[in-house]
Amino acid sequence: MDLAQPPERFYVGWGDLNQSQAEWVQQPGTWTLLLYAHSGIATINGRVHPFSPKQGIIFPPSATCGHAKVGPPSLCVSAVFSLPEPKGPRLVHAVPVAFEVLPGWYDLYLDACEHATVGAVRAKALAWHILWTIARPWSVMRDEPRLYEAEDIIATRLSQPLRVPEIARQLDVSQATLLAWFQAEHQMTVQGYIRQTRAREACRLLTSTNLRVKEIAAKVGVPDLQQFNKLVRNHSGLSPRDYRNKADSNS
Repeated sequence: MDLAQPPERFYVGWGDLNQSQAEWVQQPGTWTLLLYAHSGIATINGRVHPFSPKQGIIFPPSATCGHAKVGPPSLCVSAVFSLPEPKGPRLVHAVPVAFEVLPGWYDLYLDACEHATVGAVRAKALAWHILWTIARPWSVMRDEPRLYEAEDIIATRLSQPLRVPEIARQLDVSQATLLAWFQAEHQMTVQGYIRQTRAREACRLLTSTNLRVKEIAAKVGVPDLQQFNKLVRNHSGLSPRDYRNKADSNS
């Protein structure tokens, strides 16, 4: 993201998220910044990003996106914007998809949205401030782009058997190298990351769809119901049915 100049083509909004789930495709060149007041799960190009109250998600241009809430409707504030073409030295930074909202940001942004004037000057200034605050130098981005490929393989083939030797072979690296990437980035093994991804997607489907538990188990690649129950319980502390019932009772 180039932060040389403030956002343009800037729109703000807020409101109750009454729908449990929404999906969309970002317009080319357009970013969406959302600050949430509830828990849920966001997806960007198949990658799962859980969030909790007063956390934010940035959805990048041209991405296939979605989010599902857990619990009752609550206010969400948003900014949809593009960034102007750079006119001088580029100020390119890495901006995380999910980030912690600092104290005051949410309330300030909600107030700016509710009292937005022409051009939404306050909201635009705050959005630019948020982007600069969470931005990191481009140099801290991953040095190994094939880690993204490994994560994509896992996300897109979640319903299929996933074997570490096959993933390593497809990326043309050793299993030890693949393990080192995941240990450095996620502090877990490749198998642990696969289990976590399956559990998160299972919880998302349990709270955002009417699919039967057996169908969800198949979709996340754990068709054995006993193993599926163990997967969800280890992740959430609840059985699949109890997890769904709790979400329903809070909605």
